[in-house]
Amino acid sequence: MVTTTRPTHTPLDGAPFGDDDEPIGANGRPAPDDWGDGPIEPTPRLVDHFAALIDGTTGVIGRVVGSEKEPAGAHHFAFWAADSALTLDVGHIVVAFSEEAAVIGVVDEPRRYSDLRTFLDDYFDRHIEEALGEDQPTLRPEILVFTVNVLATEHLRADVDSHRPAVAGPVYFATPEAIERALGRDDYTGMPVPALMHTNGNYERHPDGTVRTGDDGNLVFQRSPIWLDGDYLLGPEAGHANWTGQSGLATKTSHALFLTSAIFQKSRDERKTVAALMFNVKGPDLLWLDKPADPAPGMEDRYAATGARGLDELTRAAYQALGLEARPFSAFRVFAPFKPGAAPEPSHQDVVRLDARAARGNLNTKRTAAGETEDVVFPILWPLEPLLYMPHKVFDHGDLDDKLMGFIYELRERNIVSMDELTALFAQIDAHFQEEDGSGRSPDNWHGHHKFTINKARNRFKGLPGKLGGLLSTKAVEYGSLPKPEEKFADQELRVVDIAGCNSVAQELIVTTIIQEIWKLAEQQKLGVGKLVVFVDELNKYAPGGGQGGLRDTLVDIAARGRHLNVVLFGAQQFRSKVDDEILGNCGTAFYGRVGDEEIVNSAYRSLTETTKAELLGLRKGRLLVRHAHFRTPLFGSFPFPPTLNGMHGQTIFNGDGPNGTGGHVGDVLLKVLQRKMGVKAPSGAEVRAACEGLDPTEVEEIGDKVDQAARERAGQAGMNPWTMAQGLLRKRQERRR
Repeated sequence: MVTTTRPTHTPLDGAPFGDDDEPIGANGRPAPDDWGDGPIEPTPRLVDHFAALIDGTTGVIGRVVGSEKEPAGAHHFAFWAADSALTLDVGHIVVAFSEEAAVIGVVDEPRRYSDLRTFLDDYFDRHIEEALGEDQPTLRPEILVFTVNVLATEHLRADVDSHRPAVAGPVYFATPEAIERALGRDDYTGMPVPALMHTNGNYERHPDGTVRTGDDGNLVFQRSPIWLDGDYLLGPEAGHANWTGQSGLATKTSHALFLTSAIFQKSRDERKTVAALMFNVKGPDLLWLDKPADPAPGMEDRYAATGARGLDELTRAAYQALGLEARPFSAFRVFAPFKPGAAPEPSHQDVVRLDARAARGNLNTKRTAAGETEDVVFPILWPLEPLLYMPHKVFDHGDLDDKLMGFIYELRERNIVSMDELTALFAQIDAHFQEEDGSGRSPDNWHGHHKFTINKARNRFKGLPGKLGGLLSTKAVEYGSLPKPEEKFADQELRVVDIAGCNSVAQELIVTTIIQEIWKLAEQQKLGVGKLVVFVDELNKYAPGGGQGGLRDTLVDIAARGRHLNVVLFGAQQFRSKVDDEILGNCGTAFYGRVGDEEIVNSAYRSLTETTKAELLGLRKGRLLVRHAHFRTPLFGSFPFPPTLNGMHGQTIFNGDGPNGTGGHVGDVLLKVLQRKMGVKAPSGAEVRAACEGLDPTEVEEIGDKVDQAARERAGQAGMNPWTMAQGLLRKRQERRR
């Protein structure tokens, strides 16, 4: 024990010093009497000082232990668990003590020890005991030992950063305050964003100390939010998030939606602007994010018919504890190309004007129901021009020799915009080749391009409409008043680009083009919002490790510089080891779901402990491991169901797909159109349904389309009343039926 001269100042906790001859510790605090020459024990004063960090009601759950072979260190220590600590398990957070600090850590590997040298010893002992009789006079002692990974060390003095190992002494469950301190919440420079909910092994208690009981009759465990620092999630300090896990478990995308919703709500509270862009690559996954997880009044039966259970009380409590509302995205848009062969091609016009025609039913998306597409689902259609600037994405690599590239450069210089213009140019070239010179021979070249090269180009371009499905028009394209997926964003807006029904070539073209255009907006500071989240699923496809290409380079650039330009990359993939290292290296937050054994042996997981890896192999739905810039060690946590309706349920309830499709009243289609166009001035549901009674759904859909089109064309004009117009059209249909 080190002693010093008595200091003239008072200790940190304000307690008086002892007599003048009392030994003084090196920190200026009295040395406890029980220190002696034996193991150092935390004093009652130390326990009292950190009382807010330990669950004293539950009491001591174990004792720190060290040995010659396994000493306690600054980042790891071990403790044996009390026989009564039956709720203690891997992933829980506990508190021990060093000389002048509380050591907060995550429980990791559990091991049971006995005095046996080999398994055979127990085998022979048991046979002897059975021979002596059924009642054993004594039981062989065993202890359960847990390894703890240190999250933080809280010193008595706020200005001291301690890394001293835990000493032999009691271990307690951590309180929510201890967990917040261990996660570095006090050091956050940005807005705190709730990402997961951590469940500990101690129970929640009422103010009178009694244990809280849930609706199911079980005792409720202590739950605490796991917060992320907004500056390290959205920038500028770090940025980006990444999800890894096996496909089909409804975890990666679900949590990305939950986290995006949390970012939207917390940004609104902080009066910051934010938007998100997502790419839908699987069925209807992201097509119904404007529909709530809980049914609206009158929708209960339709939800129940599809198995959509809504949110239970435990989930609602989780949202409340996280300071969030379980609500869908309100400013929501879906963009999709046309179905193959369904792109509009007016025969007597050189330009396709998309805002002059209804695209519902012709777009390559699963959200097609009347009333659910108006002002929500919008088309993507390209002329030839943008494809001339990404030939490596359009044509096979073996076809792109210097000669073909030279002809493509010629088309750029001539400002060829559409396939029709290219067809006309080929006709001119054919005429040129048919001309004879003075010697009676036809030319072999046109503007320096050999006719064989031109024939090759003709064949390759001829196959583009079939190769790109409904993405490519033969004419020039004008969007008019319709929005585009790559234009500037509004606050709290969520855009989904639906590429699930496209082939791989069209998918990569759409993703590449849109992200590159968004990146240009960011560089020009024209995003329209303070932060933009870009979610890309199947990241290993678009930015593979060791790969090359325009999209890979753009994603790497976003990962490196995006946080400074307010673009945040949220990426997800099944195989983290297959993603480009530069993207993962610039990612400030990582989430891990269930991982397959063929993936987890990869070096990408080398920093995780063996116990953590084993946990990941069997992780259940809704549970993730998170690593964040402020965390010294990763943490397990769970998240509640997203606040939006599951895609398959939305497809059945609102699109009428599947055997359980409920459809609803024929008038609901028109009602939704009127509500979008008229807002609070829209007629009641009862009025609209009564006016539509007896008509076929197709008739009402046609009326809804006409009203929607007229309202768009005559927006702001005096005398335009969508309901009055709809009533007139409905009366005409009713009269025909009579």
